[in-house]
Amino acid sequence: MIALLISLISFGPLLRPTNSRAATARGVAAYNKHDYAASANAFAQAKALRPSPAAAFNLGTAEIASGKREEGSATLAQAMNDKTLRADALYNRGNSALASKAYDYAIRDYVETLKLRPNDANAKRNLEIALQKKQQAMQQSRGGNQQNQQSSQQGQKQNQPQPSAGNKQQQSPRPDSNAEALLRAVQQQEQEELSRMKKARAERVRVGW
Repeated sequence: MIALLISLISFGPLLRPTNSRAATARGVAAYNKHDYAASANAFAQAKALRPSPAAAFNLGTAEIASGKREEGSATLAQAMNDKTLRADALYNRGNSALASKAYDYAIRDYVETLKLRPNDANAKRNLEIALQKKQQAMQQSRGGNQQNQQSSQQGQKQNQPQPSAGNKQQQSPRPDSNAEALLRAVQQQEQEELSRMKKARAERVRVGW
């Protein structure tokens, strides 16, 4: 899910190509019609006419939606100087990284989003997905390496010496323990909040004669 665009539509100015508000309005309309290429073109015009973090946010979001994920991620970075846009820009960039299977980058951006908005359910869910996808990719990679090692060993002589304990392959560290810790903290906060709500409801119930 991509965060909403920032609409700068005004009914006062005429819809002229030289007007940044008009270009933004056309970009929003095209985005809502799922014409992401036209939306990106319109937002690019708006940004060229009036550069701003909001214009960069809109353009980056449309570029990602149109399939230009690397360009969109770079454009979204320009919007992160605005504190009001930083969380949404991080979230959208994380979605782009997740779609590109760049799980490390996705995890980083979702973690930063949750630091700013701990109750963001979408960011939390996408962080869970990114962690799971990365773990699956690591397991598949290890499985492929083991198969390659077994194939190479079949062609070697059986009387080769066994490797010493010091030559054993080191185990891979747990993936993104910091991200998992943050995720557990968010989940713990939710559980504590639910417990407080249940306790408050129980206290309101009057027991007696």
